[in-house]
Amino acid sequence: MRNLKLKGLKFGKGKYQLFNDRFAFFPPRVIDILASIYGEGVKSLLVWLGKKAGWKLIQTWEENLKPKSLDDLVNQFTNILSNHGWGRFNPKKISKDSIVIDLHHNISSELENKSKYFCYFITGLLAGFGEFALYRVNVEETQCSLEDLNLENCEFRIDKRSN
Repeated sequence: MRNLKLKGLKFGKGKYQLFNDRFAFFPPRVIDILASIYGEGVKSLLVWLGKKAGWKLIQTWEENLKPKSLDDLVNQFTNILSNHGWGRFNPKKISKDSIVIDLHHNISSELENKSKYFCYFITGLLAGFGEFALYRVNVEETQCSLEDLNLENCEFRIDKRSN
C-alpha cells in the first residue's frame, strides 16, 4: 500500500489499524451477494453503507492528517481511498460548492460480474465524505465506464445543496 505507513496505517497480529481504528477490507463479493438477493432494491442499502463508511473514514483521517484547506482534504481523502482497492480516485475540480472526482480502474471492471452495484457503494462513500467536507450534498455519477464502455473512467459530482 503506497505511502500509507506514513499516514497512520499499522499492521500486526492479522489486524490493520488506521489511526487507531480497526480497518477491515470490504470484499467485493459481499456486494455481489447482496445484489443477487435484493436486485435493484440493494441500491439504498449500498449507498447508506458507503455513506456511513465515508463519513467515519474522513472524520478519523481529518483529525489525524489535519488538512490545511478543502483542496488538501480532498487530495488526502482521494489518495488514501485509492489504496482501498476500489480504484484510483482523482480529484478533477474542487470548490466550496462542488467537487468532481474521476474514478479510474473501477473495481467492477476487473471482476467477471461487472455491475453498477459497486458504483452505488462508491456514491455512498463520496456522499459521506461530501457531507463532512461541504455539509449537505447531492452526489451523482455523471459518467459510468460500466454503462459506456468507450469511457476510461467514472465521474462523480458532489454538489453542495443550497437549502
